Amino acid sequence: MAEKNQDPTPKRLRDARKKGEVVFSSDVASTTVFAVGVIMLWLGGGLIFTLLRELWLHATSTTLLTRPDDRFGELLLHTTETLLWGTLPIMAVVAVAGILGSLFQVGGVAAWERIKPDVNRMNPGEGLKRIFSTRSLVNLLKMLLKTTLLAALMYVVVRAYVDPAMKLGYARPATMLSAGAQMVLTMFGWAVVIYVVMALLDYAHEHYEFMKQQRMSIEDLRQEHKEVEGDPINRSRRRSAHFEAVYFTLADRVRMASAVIHSARTAVALQYLGENDLPRVIARGEGDIAAQIRRISSEALIPTEFEPQLAERLYEEVPQDQAIPRALYAPVAKLLRWAQGQE
Repeated sequence: MAEKNQDPTPKRLRDARKKGEVVFSSDVASTTVFAVGVIMLWLGGGLIFTLLRELWLHATSTTLLTRPDDRFGELLLHTTETLLWGTLPIMAVVAVAGILGSLFQVGGVAAWERIKPDVNRMNPGEGLKRIFSTRSLVNLLKMLLKTTLLAALMYVVVRAYVDPAMKLGYARPATMLSAGAQMVLTMFGWAVVIYVVMALLDYAHEHYEFMKQQRMSIEDLRQEHKEVEGDPINRSRRRSAHFEAVYFTLADRVRMASAVIHSARTAVALQYLGENDLPRVIARGEGDIAAQIRRISSEALIPTEFEPQLAERLYEEVPQDQAIPRALYAPVAKLLRWAQGQE
C-alpha cells in the first residue's frame, strides 16, 4: 500500500467537505457558549439581582407570612416570572452563540451522507480501535489538563475570598450577595480564559488530525490528475482528432475562397459569389491555422495578398461565415478586383 505522505489537494478537501468531513472542535463551540453566558451574566447581573431582591421581599413580606394559603399563588406566579425574565434572554443569546460557534468552524455544510446508516459504525472492532486510538488518548490528556486547571483556579479563588467572606458575617444581605457575585464572576472570568486556551489547542489538534487523515499518496495524486485533466493518451488522441477535423474542414473552405489576405500573425479567406452576394469570411485563423491557410491557398493557386492592417481588421471584426461590414467594402472590393485580374 502506497504511503500517504502528500498534502491533500484543494479538490480532495472539497470532496471531503461534501461528505461532511470538516475540521470541527466541540471545545470551540462549548467555549463560545460558556463565554457568552458569562458575559450575559455580567451585563445582566444588575437586573437579575433586582429580580431576586423583589422575589425575596415578596417571600418574606408580612402579608404572605400572615396569610400563606391566600398568597401562595401570587408567590408562585412571581417566582415563575422571575425565572423567565432572568433566564430566557440569557438562554436565547447563548443558544445563538452556540449555533454561530459551530457555523464559524464549518460554514453551511449539508452532508446527507453523514446520516446514512453505516454498518462499520456498529462494528465492535472499529469501536474498540477508536477507543484505544492515539486521538482518544490525546483527548483524555486534554480533558485531564482542563480539569486540573479548573480545580487549581477554584482553589486559588476560594482561598483568596476566605478572609473577606469571614468578615461578611455581620454584613447586610445586599453586601453578601454583591461579594458572592463578584467571586463567582471572577472565577468564571478566569475559567473563560482557560476554556479559550484549551479550545485553541483542541482546534489545532483537530486540524492536524483532519489534514493527516486527508493525506494522499503519489498514486492518489496521479489518479486525481487523470480524473481532472483526463488520461494523457486519450487527451492527446482527442487533440489530434480535433486538429485533423479542423484542418480537413479548413482545406475545403480555403479551396472555395476567392482570395486570401494575411498578416504575419493572421490569415483570412474571403469568398465572393457575384453581384447578388456580399463578400464573406469563410475561413480565418492565427498562428498555426494561419500558416495552414496560406499553405493550402498556395497549393490550390488561390490569390493571396499580404496586407497586415486589413487582415488584422478582418480577423478581429468579422466572425467566420459572416459578411464583411460596410466600413470594409472599399478595401475588400479592391482586393477582389486584383484577385480577378481586373487591376
